[in-house]
Amino acid sequence: MNLDKIKRLYYMSTFDGGVYYSGRNARFVMNMMESNRDYIEYVADQLPTSYIIRPVIQRGNRKSLLSLTSKAHPSLTKIRERIYVSNHKVLDPHMLKMMDAEALAIIFMTDGSSSLEKRFKNPHSRISLCTKGFSYADNCLLSKAIHDKLGIHTRVNKHGKYWYLNVRTKDHIKFCAAVAPFVLPSFYYKIERVAPAFRVVI
Repeated sequence: MNLDKIKRLYYMSTFDGGVYYSGRNARFVMNMMESNRDYIEYVADQLPTSYIIRPVIQRGNRKSLLSLTSKAHPSLTKIRERIYVSNHKVLDPHMLKMMDAEALAIIFMTDGSSSLEKRFKNPHSRISLCTKGFSYADNCLLSKAIHDKLGIHTRVNKHGKYWYLNVRTKDHIKFCAAVAPFVLPSFYYKIERVAPAFRVVI
C-alpha cells in the first residue's frame, strides 16, 4: 500500500471504523448509514484485501445501515497493534504525524458535528470533533497535531466525564476551507450548515 492509503486506513480505523482479530490477522469492520454509501465505498477503496458490504438487520423503524467487513490481512494487523492498547482504542503518535487536511476531513465526516445559532444578529457557528472515546491526553495530542500541521486551533472541552475538541470560532473558515475538498457529498451538509455564518461561499 502507498502512504496515502496507509494514512487513510489509520484514520478510518481509529475514527468510526475498527480492526478486530479474525484468526492470526485483523480485519476491518465498520457500520455506516446507507445514505453515506459514498463514504463506505471510499473506505473500501483503501482496503488491502477483499470485502463485503451488506445491510445490517435492525429492529423497529430505524435508518438503514450498511456493514463493511474485510478479510483479515497483515497490514490491518499492524494498524490494530498500534491503535489498541489492552483492547482500548488510543491515538497512535505515528498516525498523528500523518495529519493533513484529508485526515482531518475523515475525522470531521465520521465524528464531527456543526451547528449554526441564528437567534442573534450575527449568526454564530460551532464546529466540534466528537472524540469522546479518547482520553484527555489523547485529545490534547490530536489538538496539537491539528494545529502543528494545519494551523487550526482547537480547544479540549469536557462533557460529563468525556473530552472532545471544539474548533476555535476564528478558525472556522480556515477549517472548512481545509476539509472541503475531501468531504464527500453525503457529508457536505456539515459545511453547508455553518456557511451562512461566514457570509461567503465555501
